[in-house]
Amino acid sequence: NKLLRLPIKVFEALQVMSCFGVKVDQDVLSILSGSDQFDNLISSLGYATQEGMIEKRNETTYGFAHDTIQQAVYEYLPEACMKEFHFKIGMQLVRALRGFVTPESLLCNSITFLAIDQMNRACDGTDPNRLDTRIKNTLASLNLKAAERAIDLADASSALSHVRFGLQFVGDTGWSLCYEICLRLHEAACLANYLNSSPDEVLKHFEEIINHARTFEDKIKANCIMIKSSASGNIQGAINSAFIILNQLGESFPSVATPEDIQNAIASIREFHCDDPKEKIMNSPELTDTKKLWSLKLMDHIFPYLHMMSSKLMILISARMLKISFQHGFAPESAFGFFCYSYSLISTFNDIEEGYRWAKLA
Repeated sequence: NKLLRLPIKVFEALQVMSCFGVKVDQDVLSILSGSDQFDNLISSLGYATQEGMIEKRNETTYGFAHDTIQQAVYEYLPEACMKEFHFKIGMQLVRALRGFVTPESLLCNSITFLAIDQMNRACDGTDPNRLDTRIKNTLASLNLKAAERAIDLADASSALSHVRFGLQFVGDTGWSLCYEICLRLHEAACLANYLNSSPDEVLKHFEEIINHARTFEDKIKANCIMIKSSASGNIQGAINSAFIILNQLGESFPSVATPEDIQNAIASIREFHCDDPKEKIMNSPELTDTKKLWSLKLMDHIFPYLHMMSSKLMILISARMLKISFQHGFAPESAFGFFCYSYSLISTFNDIEEGYRWAKLA
């Protein structure tokens, strides 16, 4: 009853605030109040503060005095009006993103994820075709950014939610009209489903990429994820698939490693020996060749499987990782290559001194 006795502008301001949850940053409210749709937002919330509905928790945050107040305000909105509120808020935040000079600032990142959340809530279960193509592509791109960030945090559930909305926004014409975004969304879907232990879903998105990717390079990441996913049930099959991809990347290996192959691999690394290898590494360039970088990543993926299945091929792989790094430049995967080579020398040849030297470099 007390809520309903509030002035209409104040009640609407509370409804806007309720769309964010129990609290919201004042910078976000300031951005919204700069539009005609949400004018007088800050002053209206000031009135609500005096009435005890909300409180200023610190210099930058408004919060509802109790979560039941937020719930009551939010649920007072009919579902259609609720989605419209989310839509108006989301669109205003999306417009605000264009004005940021430093896109990687904390505030910009915060606004980005708030905008995505609002637009996703507004469009959930509705036809996104009411939006023009440019806005849909923007929202797909923002969901992609959120999905990739969630994957970095191993939050598969959030990643899959953002991928679902991203693919909804690109629609059936995604592969033809926004190829790069569509490709990365399906790659994110593969990886998120792998993290979520959903091999059938990994396969579905993998096949989507294989059927639509324009180049071999555009299929590599999906192949790497598929190899890791399939290894849980068929390690040898995953290893065989990896060697096929490596061969296409220009890194061929024998199907069976002979003693001569192993000696040649070790000899090829000795030529990179120097008095101060650490200094040599520090002064070497970063690996920029895309094919060589993906070769390192793929060898990184399959080394644990080779440890279980083929110690001889394990030696060849670790030596090749070092050779690529010294000849073409270093990448984060190079450190694992040093470790792999160290492990191979110690476990296979009992060469503890040389293995220790490479382990220190790793």
